[in-house]
Amino acid sequence: GDIPANPLSHTSPTFGELIRMGIAPGSPLMGRELPLPDVSDRVPEILSVEQAREGVEKTEAESPFGILQFSRTHEITPEVAGVLAEFQGEMLILGLRTLPPEVALALARSRASAVWLHSLTSVSPESAAALVKLPGHLILSGLAELDSPPLAAKLAARPKALSFPYLRNITPEIADALAKSKGGLTLAGLTDLSPEVQERLANTVGPLSLPNLTTLDSLPLSGKLAASFVLLPNVRSLSPQQMQRLLEARFQGSFFGGVYLPQTAVTEEVAKVLAGNPRIINLILVGKDSLPDPVLKTLVQSRVRLTLQDVEALSETQIRLIADEVADRESRSGVPTSVTIGLPSLRKLDSALLAETLAKVTGLNLPGVTEISPEAAAALGRLADREVIGPGREMIRFPSGDLVLPGLRELSDETARLLLKKRWNRISLPGLETVSRDTLGLLVRQTENLTLGLRILQPEMAEAFEGMPSRVRISFPFMTELSPDSAQILVESLNRSVLPGPGNTVFLTFGQIAGFATLSEDLAVELAEFEGNLAINGLRELPDESAAALEQFRGRRLSLSGPAIERLTPEAAETLAFVRGDLQLGLRELSSVPLANRISSQTSESIRNLEIVSGDAAEELSLRAGVLDLQGLTVLDSPGLAWRFVEGSTPGGRILLPAVTSITVEAAEILAAGEKPVDLGLRVLDSAELARALGNSRQVVTLQRLQAATPEVIEILRNADSIKTPPLQSLIVLP
Repeated sequence: GDIPANPLSHTSPTFGELIRMGIAPGSPLMGRELPLPDVSDRVPEILSVEQAREGVEKTEAESPFGILQFSRTHEITPEVAGVLAEFQGEMLILGLRTLPPEVALALARSRASAVWLHSLTSVSPESAAALVKLPGHLILSGLAELDSPPLAAKLAARPKALSFPYLRNITPEIADALAKSKGGLTLAGLTDLSPEVQERLANTVGPLSLPNLTTLDSLPLSGKLAASFVLLPNVRSLSPQQMQRLLEARFQGSFFGGVYLPQTAVTEEVAKVLAGNPRIINLILVGKDSLPDPVLKTLVQSRVRLTLQDVEALSETQIRLIADEVADRESRSGVPTSVTIGLPSLRKLDSALLAETLAKVTGLNLPGVTEISPEAAAALGRLADREVIGPGREMIRFPSGDLVLPGLRELSDETARLLLKKRWNRISLPGLETVSRDTLGLLVRQTENLTLGLRILQPEMAEAFEGMPSRVRISFPFMTELSPDSAQILVESLNRSVLPGPGNTVFLTFGQIAGFATLSEDLAVELAEFEGNLAINGLRELPDESAAALEQFRGRRLSLSGPAIERLTPEAAETLAFVRGDLQLGLRELSSVPLANRISSQTSESIRNLEIVSGDAAEELSLRAGVLDLQGLTVLDSPGLAWRFVEGSTPGGRILLPAVTSITVEAAEILAAGEKPVDLGLRVLDSAELARALGNSRQVVTLQRLQAATPEVIEILRNADSIKTPPLQSLIVLP
């Protein structure tokens, strides 16, 4: 909340302020940083020696891994720095804008695991010489100037990823030092680099990213940038040889990989290299300029999965070119086209040919489309259904295609009538807040999977859900208001589509994005009459009376999530335990024995995120059959639960408890006596008895998150062959 988003600007908002304004706090590493709103330059807070000492003592008393933060303090005295250096916690965060050598010398004695000076944009040679002696990790993410090779080497020695968003220039000597980074190096501020610096960076030990590079001359650097993806959206030009080296990257055809380039860098020669690659490549081209027709033709005819990230419109020639390739492939193979083109910024579907072509190459997942012409709608409405030969050799027709248009805000009755002459496999219009009664009726009858952005559902609109298919999913991710009258009509309409027996497949979901503020008793009474599968997400309040009403739920499955469900009141937990049908709850705490008994016999969704389980509830949960997956559990103090982990089914045959930060000796002894490897999330180990219990394990006990222990415990760990920890010399030694 106190860290500025741009340390180079004294009027920069903090990350917390951006979040409260609804602005994404981080920008993509692709040279598209949105201008930040200005805030008034803050009056810096003066930090006295007494305040610094109080902060150190208070934070250390709360936790040996506390974070001590003074981000509103822009300068400190050497005396204050000396006091802060005594802090032994996880991280010391300071908002210093200047660093005199004497302050740097005092901070260099810091006993914290890491020191983060987020607003420091430059360091003098004298201060750099002092900081090099800092024993812990040093984070200087705000640097715009870095002139000290020893300081650069100190920063590169950190085992984790290293990022400098604002560093605009580096010398060959600095490049040599930073290249020793093993955890990954991102230099997002670098644009033009000399050939010598490029050659030095090509020797970087770990992964390297230069996302805003505009000039690339070095073949070795091209090869180095060929990681799981290539991120060069601003490079002005590439030779075919450089493109060939970039294509040495692995996984570029996978979900995680790809090649990001500007359209202007893809010449005909470069396009031929891309097209000639034997592997499938995810190619994302940025820029609004129109791609030359010969280049587009080469890419479309290849195995490249092409995305034109910023293109808002295609020319008639380009549309025809893509359509001809689609038709040619279909005529040659006799099967649907394998051409893949993404157009996330396309604004309009304004021609029949464009609509028909994109239905085949994008699946009509077009998040940028805000307008559909009648001609385009009519063309889409004429698309054929999916045909399957039935057991009696009869032809059976099914809905086909997905209509996913998140950006569509308006849908006229005429356009809807043309668009919905066919049945769609899925219709997702989350941006559609208002729609007519007639159009809503068409939507609900022409698909089995409908997502609408309606915020409010009036009673007369609820009547439109009459006559839906018997296999249907209805989702209102933004709905924040539903009257009992509307709920009654909606439930009665949907219940007529519910099939008897196990074929029940009607799903009704609310609040995946906006969440439900509360569930009134009257509304709960009406929703409890639903005979299908009901999910209410993001519930911030669940009155006990409403929970009691839900006990009468008549459907197959009831799913509830949100803050109110994470920690249910005892009364709500007691009544929900007796809901008929399948019950799935987004629980984080469980103290109700009846509820534990209820969910112990069901699938694992209700226990997957459990953090705290009380003694009696834990014993009840230990009786659960099937796989017991409690990877969110933070405290293990139940012998019964420990025995269940040892003797019952667990994920992968291991006991995975990565969130457990507290465990009793008795529970540890039970785990150690078993035949399964154990992973625990202990961060502090200050009990010699507990350490001995884990050390007696018959299988490996992994404590990879351990950060601190007493001298006696460290000695036990040193002699325990069964316990796997980080290097013991890296642990904080507790009194």
